[in-house]
Amino acid sequence: MNEVLRSAGLTCLKLLNDAGYEAWWVGGCVRDGLLGRPVQDIDITTSALPEQTMECFQSQGHNVIPTGIKHGTVTVMMQNFPIEVTVYRTDRDYQDHRHPRSIQFVRSLKEDCARRDFTVNALCWHPELGLQDYFGGQQDLKMKSIRCIGNPCQRLDEDALRILRALRFSAALDFTIESETHAALFQKKELLRVLSAERIAREIEKMVIGRRWPEVFTVYHELLAVLFPQLPALQSPAAIQKAFGAFRLCPRITLPRLACFFLVSQQTPLAVCLDQAQRWSRQLKLSNHDRKSLTQLVQNQNRPLPKNRIDLRRLIYELPDLSTEWIQLQQALRRLSAKQAGQWIAAIEEIQSSDCLTLKQLAVNGYDLIAAGCPKTEISVCLNQALSAVIEDQVPNQKEALLTYIQQQAKPESQD
Repeated sequence: MNEVLRSAGLTCLKLLNDAGYEAWWVGGCVRDGLLGRPVQDIDITTSALPEQTMECFQSQGHNVIPTGIKHGTVTVMMQNFPIEVTVYRTDRDYQDHRHPRSIQFVRSLKEDCARRDFTVNALCWHPELGLQDYFGGQQDLKMKSIRCIGNPCQRLDEDALRILRALRFSAALDFTIESETHAALFQKKELLRVLSAERIAREIEKMVIGRRWPEVFTVYHELLAVLFPQLPALQSPAAIQKAFGAFRLCPRITLPRLACFFLVSQQTPLAVCLDQAQRWSRQLKLSNHDRKSLTQLVQNQNRPLPKNRIDLRRLIYELPDLSTEWIQLQQALRRLSAKQAGQWIAAIEEIQSSDCLTLKQLAVNGYDLIAAGCPKTEISVCLNQALSAVIEDQVPNQKEALLTYIQQQAKPESQD
């Protein structure tokens, strides 16, 4: 764990304890710490009410942001790290299978833990009191198991997002899903329809880069089909198997793995895959950049493999931000071995650092062309022709050579 983050988290506990309140690290920071995984942030649960928490930290000169004060949460800025501090609470009367209609602040750590989703996310830790585990989370960590706290159907009925969270934790942690929780996921799958596009997208993007994602996809593709009934990767057993193989070979990078949802097959031609990729990315409200990138990867999935340096330059020129991701997709499609993909990515990095691939890198610019007598209306065309010629090794990227080439291209063809 980052030592500064650890220090910030311990300071928060101490300030709360010194003020007379109970306080524990809780959830993902404890889970990941026990697993030896990187800890990105720290959450704290406390007996202090939100107003008491704010007073405790503000009196010591720390900035406190009332980010979710209605739900008992404030964010403390400690050594430049945002640390969420939440009062012990229980959630009551869930509405729309997503949000509690009301919450109640309680005085019991066990009651607070009982409202959480999975046993591995209900572990609490204190530097002096050690680990507090009311629901067998530590044993589930050892068994590599995702298990709901209490009745799994009730837990999922309360919050449908827990269905996707179960898949995401299984994929990310390389855990299996315990049998009763597994059965409840299928029993409650229709609840997925209530989720917002933004929350689905956030979970999918984290899910697909997980180590266990290929297995999660093959076992739980029926759940994804509720969300994305037209997804090409879910259209037939053959398509599911092809996607599984691609996911298994694809490096854990988001965009190539998302592109594996839209692989061309006998049942799904490129036009259909491309249309579904565009629809799917809009449905999930991906950023414009990610939407365009995903579409380009899908459209170019069966582009001919480069044979030489010129072909690699052309690839970089035509897919300037995606050449490495395209190589990774080819590895997933079994068109390249992992060794070949690594060699090509290294070659791409070398070319990007040394070769002329953009107009800015050309040895001539518009002012040079004007000085050489090129009409202003033709400058853009001439520069792009020159860049293409450099990429194709038809002319070196030298000023005089490029000006001569452009002048030759501008001469009218001789008449017979």
